[in-house]
Parts: sequence; structure tokens; C-alpha cells
Amino acid sequence: MQQISLAEQTIPVEKALHYNTRFGEVAIREDRLITFESGLLGFAQCTTFGLSRIPNAEESSILLLQCVNEPEIAFLVADPRSLGLEIKNADMDKAIKECKMVKENVQSLVILTMYDQDESYYLTANLRAPLLIDSRSRQARQHILANKEYTTQHKL
Repeated sequence: MQQISLAEQTIPVEKALHYNTRFGEVAIREDRLITFESGLLGFAQCTTFGLSRIPNAEESSILLLQCVNEPEIAFLVADPRSLGLEIKNADMDKAIKECKMVKENVQSLVILTMYDQDESYYLTANLRAPLLIDSRSRQARQHILANKEYTTQHKL
């Protein structure tokens, strides 16, 4: 699968959308926006997003999926492979086909959730409903996999 090109470090001010997030200020190129026609599960109103590196964590494989039409909403996301996780090829191929996407253009990401437990933090990954993003059309879908071996809270 092809990698999605992320916003470059230097973005012309007039070509970028700026957001103050709980992680710091992020800039998202308008020409790199991603559309989820049906929104995300539980967030149907959230249809337009941008991907950004997390401020002060540029080397991290974890990215910020910032909602443009509901700016107070953002998700931590990552390529599951960068976290040492795997979604079987057969399951991904079936999901891509069901979403009517071209495999060579698709990048998959998983939504991460941060939990606070006893003065420490841990992350979980939603492997059951990955995000499938067509890097050419910039169209995306969150797809629930039929294989029940994947969980919505895979502890990292």
C-alpha cells in the first residue's frame, strides 16, 4: 500500500488551515484535505479532515487526524504496521473491495485512544474499524472488519 504524503514542514500561510489543539498548533494544507462522506463511527457530522504531525513529536509515527468542519474534534491515528500491529491481507483486501477502492492507492490507519490509569498513560488501537484512505482521490471510509479477532481496544 502506498503512503499518504503528509503536510510539509513549511506551508505557505495562505494555503494552510491552522488549529490550536491540545497538542499545540497544527497547520493543514487545504489541498491535502481528506473527505469521509459518511463521517466516522459516532461522528457522522465530521466529514472533512487533515492529517498532521503532532507538534514537538515530529519523529513519532502517531499522527493527528484533525476535523476541519468540527475543529474541536481530533483523533490520534497511526499506520498499524508502524506500531508492530497487523491486519491480515485477506481482511484488508476484502475491506478495500467492499469500499470500492483501488488497493494500490489505499493507506490504512487506526484510531488510537489514550487512557489515564494510576498516574500513567497507555494507548489502545481500534483494529476492528480501520480508516481506509484513497491517497489519489482523498476520499476515505472507516470500515468495520468482519473478522471478530480484531478488537476496538488493542492495548499497545
